[in-house]
Amino acid sequence: MSRDRLDLRPLSGAVWRASDDAAPVLVQQGPRAVLAWTPDRATLRALAEIRTLRIELRLAAPEGKSPDVLVEADWGGGYGEDSRARLKAGGEGLFTVLPARGRRLRGLRLALDGEAGQLVLEHFAVSGAGKLDADPRGRLGPAFEALKGFLGPLRSPLAGAWRAARRVRPRGRTPRAGEGDAWRRTYDHALAVARNARAEQFAAPIVEPLRLAPDAPRVLAFYLPQFHPIPENDAWWGKGFTDWSNVAKAQPQFVGHHQPRLPADLGYYDLRLSSVMAQQIALARTAGVSAFCFHYYWFDGKRLLETPIEAYLADPTFDLPFALCWANENWTRRWEGDEGQVLIAQNHSPEDDLAVFRDLARYMADPRYVRVGGRPVLVVYRPELLPDPKATAARWRGLARDLGLGELALYATTAFGFSDPASCGFDGIVDFPPHGIDVAEITRQVQPLHPDFRGQVYDYAGVVDAKLKALAGAGPDFIPGVMPSWDNQARKPAAGKVFHGADPQTYQRWLSGALEHAVRVQPPGEALVFVNAWNEWAEGAYLEPDRWFGHAYLHATRAALAPYARRLPADHPVVAASAAGFQRRSDTAILLHLYYPDLTDWFATRLAPLAGRADIIVTAPDSWTETDLAAARAAFPDALLLITPNQGRDIGPFIRALKAARAHGHALFCKLHTKRSPHRGDGDAWREALVADLVGPGAAERALAAFAKDPRLGLLAAADARMTLGAQGVMDNNRAHVERLSALMGLTVKDSTPFAAGSMFWGRIEAFEPLSALSEARIGFEPEQGRVDGAAAHALERLTAAIVARAGYRASFAL
Repeated sequence: MSRDRLDLRPLSGAVWRASDDAAPVLVQQGPRAVLAWTPDRATLRALAEIRTLRIELRLAAPEGKSPDVLVEADWGGGYGEDSRARLKAGGEGLFTVLPARGRRLRGLRLALDGEAGQLVLEHFAVSGAGKLDADPRGRLGPAFEALKGFLGPLRSPLAGAWRAARRVRPRGRTPRAGEGDAWRRTYDHALAVARNARAEQFAAPIVEPLRLAPDAPRVLAFYLPQFHPIPENDAWWGKGFTDWSNVAKAQPQFVGHHQPRLPADLGYYDLRLSSVMAQQIALARTAGVSAFCFHYYWFDGKRLLETPIEAYLADPTFDLPFALCWANENWTRRWEGDEGQVLIAQNHSPEDDLAVFRDLARYMADPRYVRVGGRPVLVVYRPELLPDPKATAARWRGLARDLGLGELALYATTAFGFSDPASCGFDGIVDFPPHGIDVAEITRQVQPLHPDFRGQVYDYAGVVDAKLKALAGAGPDFIPGVMPSWDNQARKPAAGKVFHGADPQTYQRWLSGALEHAVRVQPPGEALVFVNAWNEWAEGAYLEPDRWFGHAYLHATRAALAPYARRLPADHPVVAASAAGFQRRSDTAILLHLYYPDLTDWFATRLAPLAGRADIIVTAPDSWTETDLAAARAAFPDALLLITPNQGRDIGPFIRALKAARAHGHALFCKLHTKRSPHRGDGDAWREALVADLVGPGAAERALAAFAKDPRLGLLAAADARMTLGAQGVMDNNRAHVERLSALMGLTVKDSTPFAAGSMFWGRIEAFEPLSALSEARIGFEPEQGRVDGAAAHALERLTAAIVARAGYRASFAL
């Protein structure tokens, strides 16, 4: 590129400056510069109908770090995120490759995020590869393309009409509106998932178990032991078959259908490995799941899929309670739609009743086995298949007493519409969704991808509404059951049932209502709720983490159980003592949120050098133990301690601590918290770097000097923490909250608005008046669900610099 012909034209934040050297110099004037590139006619012809576009850029930054560079392409429909990429290092500079989104490239736009300064442009090149197939619009397509530039605002609607008129219609049925884009939208979603795209509600792992009160309701999750090969399945379904064989081959059946389901943390596990169940137990405990209810397979003395259950029984280190559900039906080829071909049959008889119960009794005698009112719980999937279920129940009860097990708690399930446990001599019935659900069907409203789609689709939220309403009339013999989702297309392609729109938040609402009902109708400590299921992956019903939602369903389970957890009161004697003895000794306060108690001593060591120069206000969650609180008091004997509910992550406690500091007359503060970011491999390292930048050797002195020198300085953070709202991904899930909270506080935000990533910084208390004056009710902190992005707390993190600007102060990232 020559100096007299600069193909890259600055749009904002930068200017070209003449240079004596061959390479032109770009002067970046702020944190973001935007450059445009428009090809000339010869280049347009060369790049016509390419398959991929390669952009190369080499910049030298003699005054500092090179900026991050984001590129967007306009293929005739304007700039947008569907043709956007970040340049990455490779070869002798930066490059990226974009797939063609049209047949004519209109231009490029480059956004440079970094420090202001001079940049030397050493190389810039745009090239194309491959050739598109013939234009599906026919000979008039290029002519229409040429007209698009003259159509102005009419371009998009006319293009839509043109596509609709040229759409190829599938044979055999009338197309639905917009169907021509169905495959493309579905493919694009699948491709995004393959590239690790995440749902908005994607959640990080839970770090600590939930401490439930002794009389709290219990959540039992049905557990499928099918994830290991057995000889019978080898013979029936093919060598090496497990349920993963179905899961892996699933495909979407309609637009918006979330398939395939991809496991995350545990991968495609094998239950012959004891380490897998150890990890499952750890995950269940963090979410508050009280027990697994294993599906137990017995066929006239023949056991199937027993290996995981036997391993569980034999290993006392598997410390999660468990129960059993006898799946007492024939095994058929129902998965393939063939009910008639029996693979292995039941042979119910009085002799079999006694034999199966003697085997079940081995488990019931284990101290980990679930009991209700001292009675071991046994669930039978379909008691109506027993020849004389009342006689069977009587035999079992008598044998249980003879074996020293005492009385039984016998439960049927609602599978296949069963609803009368008393007629079978059972104590109650466990709701087993999706069985018996015939509401909220939306099959005719979805857009199938296959002309032979024969499945049924239901609206998950509508089902939840109906099930919660039905609970109002349920009696004490009805044990609520919920499902996080359901989709058995993996087992019945194009013919299964899908409960569409299932998400962790709606599941939490269902589980919360089920728990409330169970507590209302059962004695304290005897309330049960079943979840279908822990790991029914081929039926889309699982709590285990997946790649789309992460740990969100586990968080939702924990959030539903949170009202039944043990809590420290806000007026705890240790807290009251700290308040009585607290005195302001400095104009500066360290506002420290200690969510993770194991980091108490870590922070005490790092804050010890500030003794006498800064007071400390510690906020701690009400989920802490007495021991945790006592340790914090010992580590920070002069600090003011505040107990806060775990709402708003570190931001909610920060607002409370900010108000306390203001009330005590502090002028400056340093906001710190026990950041771990468990979804990131470098979470601990990130926390250590942020804390070192703010209160490491000499850092506090520099910060206090900066505030003393500039009375309009409102926020001060390290340069490495600086991000802007316009950076890639920053606003993807946060725009709605940012706009809502900005309106509430009267803030002005734009792409160049900076913020301190990691939410640790120094600040002036007066500068945060727009935030501290806002009530938490108006902020709208959600119940904690472990989301890594998109919550109100994430939006407030991004608005900190805008908040201080609203108060008449400025933000600096020069610490």
